[in-house]
Amino acid sequence: TRMLAVRLHDASAGLAIGIGMLKGFNRDGVRQAQERPPAIETLESVLADLRGLSRSVADGTTRQIPPTSLEASLVREAKRAGVVLELDVVGQGDWLAMDDAELIHLAAREAMRNVKRHSGVATCQMSIDLSNCPFILRVRDWGGGISGAATPGTGIAMLMDLASTMGCDVRIRSQPGLGTELILTGRRCPYASGTPRPRGEGKAQLRSV
Repeated sequence: TRMLAVRLHDASAGLAIGIGMLKGFNRDGVRQAQERPPAIETLESVLADLRGLSRSVADGTTRQIPPTSLEASLVREAKRAGVVLELDVVGQGDWLAMDDAELIHLAAREAMRNVKRHSGVATCQMSIDLSNCPFILRVRDWGGGISGAATPGTGIAMLMDLASTMGCDVRIRSQPGLGTELILTGRRCPYASGTPRPRGEGKAQLRSV
């Protein structure tokens, strides 16, 4: 399934970061003065993800419980990837459906990793607006940018496909020399403006820290 494919890509990307840390090299091939503990922590986290994925496949489901604190999880991922993250989360995410919460987490992680891999800069700005429906995730860098004719990479292409099947939308805006912005917009809200959103079973428990 699409969710399974995106999760496998996400886990393998995290594993690649951990392996690079163990080797003592960054993405530019420069040796770093890294100790083993951060690398071990990264690999253990990826191992836990893969084990959860194995359990979900065995159970016939592709859903995974998102982290309780989205902010804390993204800050950890940024540190592992070597990205300086400027993060702003507005609102509470306890009204989100579980698959929406996981999509936000996956898209944010992939965008951060792409900043490190492709932008030529180490800083990105991320905003997650959970105060209204639909939710909006924006990840912005001021790197080299990409041309309009460029084809999205495998991870972004899979996220676009997955989001589309869920009624969400992933778009990339970029110009050479002016950086890149990823925008994830949630599905259309089934509740009228001002109507309280029900909270109950099956909802994600994300919160600001």
